[in-house]
Amino acid sequence: MKKISPAIFKDRNALAVMHALLLEFLVFGYLGFLGLFTLETLLPTFVTVRFSLAGLLLFLLILTFLAAILAEKLEKSYVPLQKPWHRLLFVPALLWILGILALSLYKFPLWAIIVLVLASLALLFLFWQLFFARD
Repeated sequence: MKKISPAIFKDRNALAVMHALLLEFLVFGYLGFLGLFTLETLLPTFVTVRFSLAGLLLFLLILTFLAAILAEKLEKSYVPLQKPWHRLLFVPALLWILGILALSLYKFPLWAIIVLVLASLALLFLFWQLFFARD
């Protein structure tokens, strides 16, 4: 088996391939985390008995930081998508958020549920304005 030499980190093509593979891994990693988080919400301690979701999230955040460093080293820049399909993701995301809130607030008092749902909707609106609003 061939050893990886430090010279590979100076080759821009190898770095570009590593960056692309890292981004693909991050997409699947975050989707997996979302699925495990949903499973943990539906069946408490089903996932966390086996391993920590916090550890997985920390690992994904470290890899995201490394991807950002690689992108800076490769001088890549990202522009926001101008396609309208991102608006279609709003409906499933809103339903997922409201479903998770409904399951997690099942035994809360009614006034607390109302306050938390309104606060979550306000944050969702602010994030929507931040990421998708036109200037």
